[in-house]
Amino acid sequence: MGILAKQKRILILDNGGRMLSVVNEIMQYGDFDVHTVYDPNTVFDKASLLLPDLIILDYLLLNNECELVCRDIKEDDHLKNIPVIVVTAYKNKKVRSDAYKCDAIFLKPVDMQLFAPRIDYLMAS
Repeated sequence: MGILAKQKRILILDNGGRMLSVVNEIMQYGDFDVHTVYDPNTVFDKASLLLPDLIILDYLLLNNECELVCRDIKEDDHLKNIPVIVVTAYKNKKVRSDAYKCDAIFLKPVDMQLFAPRIDYLMAS
């Protein structure tokens, strides 16, 4: 019971299975309680119930849903302090953290040498 209480919770929005490699990397990196949702319409409710230590969003959603989900989280009084990372495969597309109100943006394939310390830092903040 004590081990589970100390586990950090991560909520991942994965649209179409593109985040599977990131989830696998995270699971190899540490002992996290990882929850994955596949529908952008459910991530806000799941985050409200779970109150995760970190949220990771798949950038490739339809109709700017990633931006809307991120903004909804960051504008909610109960969720706004949860760090949000956006993961994208778009190297040429301009994705700005200030526009999304997210705490970090990473390009796929995710380099765990950079990603893991950022996860630790954001969850410790």
